[in-house]
Amino acid sequence: MRTKYYKTLVFRALSLLCFVVGGNAAMAQIRATGIVTDSVTTAPISGVTVTLQGTSASVQTDGEGRFTIEAPLGGTLVFSSVGYVRKSATVVDGSLPIQLSPTAEVLDEVYVVSYGTQKKRELTGAVAQVDATRLRDIPVPNIGQKLQGRMAGVQINHNSGTPGSEMSFRIRGAASIGAGNQPLIVIDGFPSASGLQTLSPDEIESISVLKDASAAALYGSRAANGVVLVTTKQAKDGQQHLEISANIGTQQVPQRGRPDLMNAQEFAQFKKEYYEDAARYEGYTGGVPEAYADPSRYAGNYGTDWFDVLLRDAMNQNYNVSYSSGTTKLKSVFNLNFNKQDGVMLNTSDRRITVRTNNVYNASERLTLGLNVEFSNGYNNGVAGLDNGRNIIQLAYLMDPALSYRNEDGTYPISFSQPGMFANPNWYLVVTERIRKARANRFLANGYVEFELLEGLKAKTSFNVNTNNMTLRAFNPSNAQGGLGSAPPQMATGRYETSGFVTWMSENTLTYQRSFNDSHNIDLLSGYTVQKYATENSFIDGREFADDDIPWISAAITRIGNVGAADWSLLSYYGRVNYNYQGKYLASFAFRSDGSSKFGQNTRFGDFPSASLGWVVSEESFMQNVRPIDLLKLRVSYGKVGNNNIGDYTYLASVNSNDYVFNGQVTPGKSLNGIGNSFLTWETTEGYDIGLDMELFNHRLSFTYDYYWKKTDGLLYGIDIPIQSGFSSVTSNVGRFDFWGHEFTVGSRNLVGNFQWTTDFNISFDRNLVKKLGTNDAPIGGYNLYWDDNRTAVGHPIGLFYGYINTGVYMTQEEFETQPHGATSMVGTARFADISGPDGVPDGVIDQNDRTFIGNPNPTFAYGLTNTFSYKNFDLSIVLAGTVGNDIADDAFQSTENLDGVFNVRKGVAGRWRSEENPGDGIYPRTRSGTTEDFRNFTTRQVFDGSYIAAKNITLGYTFTSPTITYFKSIRAYLSAQNAFMLTNYPGLNPEAGISGLNGLNQGRDFTGYPIPRIFSAGIHLGF
Repeated sequence: MRTKYYKTLVFRALSLLCFVVGGNAAMAQIRATGIVTDSVTTAPISGVTVTLQGTSASVQTDGEGRFTIEAPLGGTLVFSSVGYVRKSATVVDGSLPIQLSPTAEVLDEVYVVSYGTQKKRELTGAVAQVDATRLRDIPVPNIGQKLQGRMAGVQINHNSGTPGSEMSFRIRGAASIGAGNQPLIVIDGFPSASGLQTLSPDEIESISVLKDASAAALYGSRAANGVVLVTTKQAKDGQQHLEISANIGTQQVPQRGRPDLMNAQEFAQFKKEYYEDAARYEGYTGGVPEAYADPSRYAGNYGTDWFDVLLRDAMNQNYNVSYSSGTTKLKSVFNLNFNKQDGVMLNTSDRRITVRTNNVYNASERLTLGLNVEFSNGYNNGVAGLDNGRNIIQLAYLMDPALSYRNEDGTYPISFSQPGMFANPNWYLVVTERIRKARANRFLANGYVEFELLEGLKAKTSFNVNTNNMTLRAFNPSNAQGGLGSAPPQMATGRYETSGFVTWMSENTLTYQRSFNDSHNIDLLSGYTVQKYATENSFIDGREFADDDIPWISAAITRIGNVGAADWSLLSYYGRVNYNYQGKYLASFAFRSDGSSKFGQNTRFGDFPSASLGWVVSEESFMQNVRPIDLLKLRVSYGKVGNNNIGDYTYLASVNSNDYVFNGQVTPGKSLNGIGNSFLTWETTEGYDIGLDMELFNHRLSFTYDYYWKKTDGLLYGIDIPIQSGFSSVTSNVGRFDFWGHEFTVGSRNLVGNFQWTTDFNISFDRNLVKKLGTNDAPIGGYNLYWDDNRTAVGHPIGLFYGYINTGVYMTQEEFETQPHGATSMVGTARFADISGPDGVPDGVIDQNDRTFIGNPNPTFAYGLTNTFSYKNFDLSIVLAGTVGNDIADDAFQSTENLDGVFNVRKGVAGRWRSEENPGDGIYPRTRSGTTEDFRNFTTRQVFDGSYIAAKNITLGYTFTSPTITYFKSIRAYLSAQNAFMLTNYPGLNPEAGISGLNGLNQGRDFTGYPIPRIFSAGIHLGF
């Protein structure tokens, strides 16, 4: 099976190569080719006019800065582009690497910001931007993976390798109790209800992240967690391009991080000793079961490796066709993308087809019309993989390793039940036989009409619509039903589910831009927005199927279902004033007022102001002779934003069906099941930012620093109310978190010329503190013994790990009697530190009062490092990212170090305590039937240093030039490795893991989730 897979992979790769090389056998004449790049950023420049001096022959560079023009050897080519110094070069036989220097007027790249663009030099807020050209050869379907390690203060975690899964974003440590911490996603100026899922990475022109409140304030009540602005590609005037790209790769799960579990013989020996110790200490009289009586019978049998059974090498494919055409009247882009990712777990995959067209029509000098349309069709095949929070892989490897998923005759057992262990289904059948197929159709369109009323004064009306319709069909056959402790055969179950939403937005703006006396520059914006969102969902659950051969819900004898619907609306008014004087003194003031249907009439509107100032010190006369400094700018800002990401009707009392008996008969009725709060309003985040921007040594070194402080107030939280009300709590705005931190970004052009080397480095130090929780500051979380690892408490950072400090084992009776111990402790059991008693001081008793803070999932700092090298036609890019100082709770240890004999365990358990004469290594306590809670409790045994550094991407590329190519304008081939290596002391699979993503209240918990693969791929870009 695996041989066939590799044959297919090689065949497809060779087909691509033959397609490229086949047409290049002959060359009509020598052509001059090359790449034009920015001398400051080294990024390719599109739209550069390349003219053969003394003739009318000219071409323009494509989207990757490449050009091809017929020219004689020794001739002169002239390169010109708006914003760059004109340059000439002599034609040679080979590729011409051309670098253009920006003119002083446009030295800064243009950044996409709220409702417009600004030169980097004129920014007064904290904004980070990544150009798509720097992300071009990272062959992953998820945009978040491309951005990891690229921007200071932007943490992006790859929590799960499930095909089609999204990444977790967190900007400047944002956290909330109940309103989420994901940033607002804005695509081409409109908030996206589908996040980034609708987009193909090949469509993107640039990505900007608005980090501080002043930069994001124009998005008001939805910008508390920051804003991600995505701009899709637009055609350029006078250019016509056809580009085809293809990428094929293989995905593999690394060996690193897999638990070191006992093999069949080791586990049989463990179980034999378990029963012997049960007889010695607990009065057990049943003897050793036959399956474990002679462990030597399993000699040479290493048992079933469930990682090998359930995982596979899988293919990843991406194909993209893009056509753009630009004239003075009409500019159009058409993009078609196909992406298919087979999962590294059996029976999982994701396929997506995306079509997009962007159009701009200049009807007259004053009237412009635009229309962007995108349609996406997705298909996801998956497995409902969690049982009590455990992933299927973990459930499988916890079984007796001597068990085989397949019988000798090729059939499959449907269940397993070993002595003293939980019954289980055959997890191979669970993965391969269960059905979970989801289909989604997403539609996104936005159009606008812009009219210039007077010189500099423009009116713009925009309309956006976004729809998403999903169907899910699931079926669990009788031979693959059940779970941990519940083995098949059981009654088959099925589900058919539909869900969808439609949202529309109407936006109307007036903008005015004017310069006075070449000194005073103003940019004014005013507008209002109306948005409506509506969603519906329904499901039907079926039971009692006639057999497993008809998995459709219509075949179920018993069917039950439900239908739900919700909607909300938003009305907003906003305005902004940008001013700069001679490019030296900068100011920006913005205001937004939002009215949301999610709140009561008395608190429906919220006001969100911002102000920021900048001083370009390097433009002062006293700095003109300071030659090393090209740019020195100081920034300061203040802003207030909000968060309305709560339930649609939380402010209202809720009513539910409640039948009652009247006159001896059951009568349908209604009753209150939740109390509302008409004074409920949104959370607000108020913050300050101080920044410094520098460019040195002819722009070869750049440096950016930001210090920020912000508070999130009015956190939505359930407070206790008198029991006489009939309810225990009501949601109110009564919490506060504070955040602060430092961010550094450094860019360096280390080498220029034929061999070029650039480095980009960023590092961020984020801190937070809980200031208030509810009316009595009661902590959140950390109350239960199992899988309740995080506690958020006043005076501490958010989501700290909370449990016992493990200090070893009671090795002797004397040690047990003289040391603090718990009610169920005895010689040979786990020992914990005596931290506190009921009165707050150690009392010699180990109980829940002795739990304390034992780890911090928040990193001390996070960083990213990108090095890019180029020599002639070769280029190499290496992207590293990592964190330092964060802890991870590996909850799998609560099972793989469980010593009551119901699970397979780690090899180290062989060194456990068995007697005072055989005390073991002092790490693992004795086995004990019925209760080993003293070792399964959440303790420091399960908390590990999660610091890591990972090679997120390594790409080696080659650009073919004349006389290599004939029929193509440009060809670029590359090899890429995603997640190439990772250095970490964390024993689990993924230090970015988290069953709750970057949710601050529950982050840092690893439950052996879907593995994240390493991807090796080959790709090619063809330009026509």
